[in-house]
Amino acid sequence: MLYAILDGSETGNFSDGALVTLISILMVFVILLIIIGITTLIFKLIGLFEMKEEIDEFKKHGTVPESLIGQTDTLKNTKILDDDMMVAVLIASIDYQEEIKKDVKLVSVKEL
Repeated sequence: MLYAILDGSETGNFSDGALVTLISILMVFVILLIIIGITTLIFKLIGLFEMKEEIDEFKKHGTVPESLIGQTDTLKNTKILDDDMMVAVLIASIDYQEEIKKDVKLVSVKEL
């Protein structure tokens, strides 16, 4: 019956036309989802190949790629000079962790 409706050899009523319309709409969305899935996979594969090239360059030359230089500048290590400074940093991070009830990551320390 469905093939006869799609073929157009049989005259039908409104419900037959609605069935054909719903099937067509469903097919369009399925095709769009397939296209979106394929393009997403392609972009992820391209990103993996670019990351592999950066890793190979790092291994070959032993230098950090230029794309990562700006990211490493934000993380500066501060030398903790004495035990009092270490205690102050630990107490501050523990207090903040208890305040927000989540994990805490220490980004920087500034001596006053």
